[in-house]
Amino acid sequence: MVLDKEILPNSKEDEAYDIEWRKCKKSLLYYLTNYVLIQDAVNQQLIKWQPYTHLLQLVNIVQNWYDIRPRQPCYVIIFKSRKVYATTLLSGIANWLLTFNQSTQGLELSQGEKEAKLFLNRSRFINEQHPPFLKLKAFPDQDDVLGFPATNSQLTALPSTDKAGKSFDATFVFPDEWEEHPKARDNFASVQPAMARGGLFIATTTIVKSNWETFPKEIWDGAKKKVNGFIPLGWWYYDVPGRTPETYQRDTVALTDWRKEQEYPRNEKECFSAPKVLGYFKQEILDKYLELCRDPIETRYGGQVRIWKPAITNRKDVFAVDPSEGREDPAVGIIGDATGDKACFSGKISTEEQAKLIWELYKEYNEPLLTIENNSACGGSLIEKLQVLGVKNWYYSPADKEHKKPGFHTGTQRGLMLTQHAESIHLRQRDIPIKDCIRQHYDFAWIDGKPQAAKGKHDDWVMCEAILGQGLKIKPQGAVTISSGIYRG
Repeated sequence: MVLDKEILPNSKEDEAYDIEWRKCKKSLLYYLTNYVLIQDAVNQQLIKWQPYTHLLQLVNIVQNWYDIRPRQPCYVIIFKSRKVYATTLLSGIANWLLTFNQSTQGLELSQGEKEAKLFLNRSRFINEQHPPFLKLKAFPDQDDVLGFPATNSQLTALPSTDKAGKSFDATFVFPDEWEEHPKARDNFASVQPAMARGGLFIATTTIVKSNWETFPKEIWDGAKKKVNGFIPLGWWYYDVPGRTPETYQRDTVALTDWRKEQEYPRNEKECFSAPKVLGYFKQEILDKYLELCRDPIETRYGGQVRIWKPAITNRKDVFAVDPSEGREDPAVGIIGDATGDKACFSGKISTEEQAKLIWELYKEYNEPLLTIENNSACGGSLIEKLQVLGVKNWYYSPADKEHKKPGFHTGTQRGLMLTQHAESIHLRQRDIPIKDCIRQHYDFAWIDGKPQAAKGKHDDWVMCEAILGQGLKIKPQGAVTISSGIYRG
């Protein structure tokens, strides 16, 4: 960088500024803590950027990406509470890359034109507050473009459209409030080729709880499973130092309960579960169940079959099954009695594989009352396969006096069976040690006036438990009498 001699009148100042400039170029953290100012509109003052622990997570990730040559692509997704200084940090990172490096091309993506302009204005403000030896002349300086001729670098801000980012050879891409982008998937496909060459992609967003099939949630799930190369970060309300339950009440005072959970999640579970106010099951009860979940004593077939309690001779249980076609939705089966669940199977497996697992467990657990949901074609096919294998102890509808059609038909009973299952959960009548089963209950909510899984979530575990409850109402042949009792854990 060539320093302006009119601004720097003597060699000592030149040397001091040059040292300072080099420190900033070398260290993102040094630059942020010493030269990035934030507008505090409430207190009407400028404040220095603060190195809060959650922000340092990203600072370290970016610094590592910056230092390693040749550059490797870096993908980060951040789900967050509002007011955790995410957008300010992204703007600071953008300015660091633009100010201290040649030929940097940055792209900021927002849900609309207004939001894109506001995002770009943060970077513009940061540059304007720099001391003379760091401040760069901006040209072009427009609503959607901020250029720095001194470094031949440019920052562009665009709304999320189907063509945003296409053919853009970006050094970095920062989508803000990614959940709200109508073309998030298309935009990522447009910029991904440039990112794959060693670019930096950081997406931040608060969650949208009305839709669980968004592209950012898909990316988050893949990141948590470590299958898509993204680094997942969660920045929650209490991550900002000084926040307390009292400040939470103050900051959310005018919001409805579900808005509080969406805009200001306090932890990952609150962020990614259905809103409590809409939840079908009481979350505080589910929390207690989750605490008591435990690992199985045995697993088989790579975890498709899990055992918590071994079979007891001459004891009859109920074996509930929510079948699937094996592609989109997982099949689930649970063996249990009035005291709790003993074994299960689950997985996106064919009806042939489901029949094999069911038959093995059916024989091992002394032929429990097999209660398979027969609403769909896959349920009917599964029942036929098991009849051929030799299953005799079937659940029949009380109205089917002649036992013509085995299996449980949900139909008009759905509301009643879910109500009874919710009552069992509320009273903690049974032991449910299956962690993924309990976790799915968090995503079951009142949606469009009826209880169902939130969009993009599944209900197989919930429905299987409800079917099991209906099977327990019928005394299996040769079994002991079932009576209700309160499970307290």
